[in-house]
Amino acid sequence: MTTLMRLFVSAMTALCLTTGLAQAQDKAATAQELVDKAIALYDEVGQDQSFATFNDKDGEYVFDEYYVIVADGEKGTFLTHAINPKLINNPKIWDLQDVNSNFIIRDMVETGKTNPDGGWSNYTWTHPETKKLAEKKTWVKPHDGKIFMVGYYE
Repeated sequence: MTTLMRLFVSAMTALCLTTGLAQAQDKAATAQELVDKAIALYDEVGQDQSFATFNDKDGEYVFDEYYVIVADGEKGTFLTHAINPKLINNPKIWDLQDVNSNFIIRDMVETGKTNPDGGWSNYTWTHPETKKLAEKKTWVKPHDGKIFMVGYYE
């Protein structure tokens, strides 16, 4: 391999790694910003109106792979879920596990309890577009006895 070719391959590898890192940082920032925006709306218009907004599948709080979930801060019961409304008020989600036997909702509640400024909950789930298992990262932030969450796939 020529020196020029090695330099090209090294440059392309660095570009791919940098681009992947930047995309992950952008996704994380988007999730965090959407949670903060949701909390601000909740504080401004109240629970009923904000929950209706978060549950609107065609609204501004649902785009690309992002959507706001609000859960009870103790039981983890979903109070909003625009993508799958059947999960709202479903007590069975407390026992929901990923393929690695991690209790997803229990981890989110614990993350909310131990991180008042927000924290990440990670689990493996089927990506809705690719239908393949993928790591999902969810930003969890407690507020007013509830947990506000937005996730994305790696």
